[in-house]
Amino acid sequence: MTDITVSCPSCAAKLKLPDSRLVGRRAKCPRCSERFLIQPDPPAPTDIEEELPTLPAAPVQGRAARWVPDDAPAITPPAVPVTAAAEEEVAASGPFAGFPEINVSATADDGATPGSGSATERLSNRRRRGGNRTTWASLAVTGVLALAVTGWVWLEQRNSGSEVASNQPARNPGWEQEREEEEESNAIAELLSPTTGKPISLKHIPFTPHLICHLHPSELWSRDAQISEFRALLGDLGIWLENFIQTRTRYAPQEIDELTIAMNFGPRMTEPDIAVVVRLSEAQTIRDLERRFSGRMRPDLDSDVAVYESEDAAFLLVDNETFVSASLTLSESLADYATGEALASPDMEAIIQQSDHDRHFSLLFDHELVDSHREDVFSEVLLPAADKVLFWFGGEVESICWSMHLEPSCYMEFLFHNSSDSTARKVQRSMMAQLQKLPEDILDTVRYMRPNTLGTRQMIGRFPAMLQALRMGTSAHVAPGMARLITVLPPNAAANLAAASVLTWNQSLVTDFTLETAVVRNDSARVPDKLADRLKMKVLVVFNRTPLQEALGYIAETIKTDLVLDGDGLKLAGFTQNMAQTLDLGEVTALEGLNGIMQRYAAERDPLVLVVDEEKKQLLVTVKSKAAADGLEIYDTTKK
Repeated sequence: MTDITVSCPSCAAKLKLPDSRLVGRRAKCPRCSERFLIQPDPPAPTDIEEELPTLPAAPVQGRAARWVPDDAPAITPPAVPVTAAAEEEVAASGPFAGFPEINVSATADDGATPGSGSATERLSNRRRRGGNRTTWASLAVTGVLALAVTGWVWLEQRNSGSEVASNQPARNPGWEQEREEEEESNAIAELLSPTTGKPISLKHIPFTPHLICHLHPSELWSRDAQISEFRALLGDLGIWLENFIQTRTRYAPQEIDELTIAMNFGPRMTEPDIAVVVRLSEAQTIRDLERRFSGRMRPDLDSDVAVYESEDAAFLLVDNETFVSASLTLSESLADYATGEALASPDMEAIIQQSDHDRHFSLLFDHELVDSHREDVFSEVLLPAADKVLFWFGGEVESICWSMHLEPSCYMEFLFHNSSDSTARKVQRSMMAQLQKLPEDILDTVRYMRPNTLGTRQMIGRFPAMLQALRMGTSAHVAPGMARLITVLPPNAAANLAAASVLTWNQSLVTDFTLETAVVRNDSARVPDKLADRLKMKVLVVFNRTPLQEALGYIAETIKTDLVLDGDGLKLAGFTQNMAQTLDLGEVTALEGLNGIMQRYAAERDPLVLVVDEEKKQLLVTVKSKAAADGLEIYDTTKK
């Protein structure tokens, strides 16, 4: 926080600036709603500044500075008369004094022969005769130098011109094509969104938020079977969230249409400020709202602003459907935001503008601030998990937005705004690499767990496979200024992921990870010996632009069977191993999953086929002509 104060030019209200980096931007006054340019108030003038002398606009021209005492008399140079004697004295002491005077009247016409006369005359004659040769030599040297200088200037200009031309950046067709593909991929990803809402609003929030949780309680607590199942499987987390909403708002979640929970972090080791903006499903009477607040109105505020104080919270009544609940310490600040809007921090502004107001659930936070205040946000039980999650995101991410929508399918989106020392493309690749390792990391974790019940054991055992399906159903994109990860899963996948996540988390609290790992085996987890029986095992087939090689590899890994993709055979038919697979079959047998892929190319001239080798315990995917040429028996994937 800063101590910078700005004044509204319309109503002269004094406003505290939450962040010094906001100077120079436009904002709206929370009192009169006037928009103005943020400029800090000038400091008050002092007496010392008034006594300072006025300096001249430009320095005075003169000689070099020298010291003159204050009491020295003025010096006036005396006038010196110039006389004829003085002129003769100057001439006698001039630069040519002492040289003999030459008689210029003595010429060859006087009958003097060459070599005759005084030494001075002979010297003068030699100088006159040699002067012509010296003049022509000087002209020749000057001409040569002029030509050399002209050539040098021409070469320099030519070189400088070539340097300017070489400084122009050369076109990179590969890079340009990659950028076009990224833009096209991001545009397609935006079409997958089930909602097209506006960005999440910061209206009525009395501070600069560093963490925002936005949700629609009336929809999440509705009687819809799919959403009810998801909420029930949240377990203790769902119970805690419901109690928090009722305590902070005095209303049940079913009565609230929209809820925005904002948090501002102050100094370390202090509780953060929390404010909750509530928009009810139906309009309420003023009397009913006052009864719910169970507090008294503050009489020291403007008559147009209604702020109530109870024992544990302060409430700002905006209208019959909207109010704000905040900590008692923010009671006075609430009055300034009856019609005002919070200023977003520079680190959060980009991610807020890309958020979607209509999603069922959204979580936005400043990664660096949450990491530095994690002891103030999370309890001791949650702190170890929070440390792992924050470390998993890495140090190249500045802010994060995670949103989820449960209808008609399970849709999740991650937005990562990169820090100044990284790029969106680099963050996108880093997050996909982390997601690639996530199922294996969770598998190493659950090996230590020994659940007491069979149902819990089976659900936790399936959790790594669920994460593998989540990874397969996730596509990565590069949006302007941030990386985007989108996951689309079947409707029941959200409930299964919620149940497996909660059970795994609860079991991790009672697991000793220092002991030797114990792999729990049961009859249902045993892999059949015959490949025909393995192909009857269940897999979750949800692919979203997944390369063919990865899609087949996922199915083979799930049924614990080697699968070979014949690259040479694919080339004969014009296929590639990276052909994108978009397929949503839900939980089916491995054979049905393979058949779903094969049917996409059944109408081709040389379609894909499956070969089952019971002796080698190996599956082979090739093309029909290649299998016939090698004498291999094609397996019928359409049979039940």
